[in-house]
Amino acid sequence: MKVYGYEKSNEDFVELREASIECTMDELDRIIKFLQNTKEQHNKAKGKTEICHSHYRDWDKEWSKEQSDIIIVTTFYD
Repeated sequence: MKVYGYEKSNEDFVELREASIECTMDELDRIIKFLQNTKEQHNKAKGKTEICHSHYRDWDKEWSKEQSDIIIVTTFYD
């Protein structure tokens, strides 16, 4: 697993050594549901593509532009 990100004021894509998520318990529950849903959807894509990605912002209708996005990228290399 690798974690990537962007600095708020920079467009350079960097590999992160560590990532912290500050959230409420309700937000944590939504993130868990997102991850479970993403796992199901990506499993359906296995064998049909080499890579699959999902955005939290597309999944959570309460997401706002002021919040960070979580992007899950799954690679299916044999």
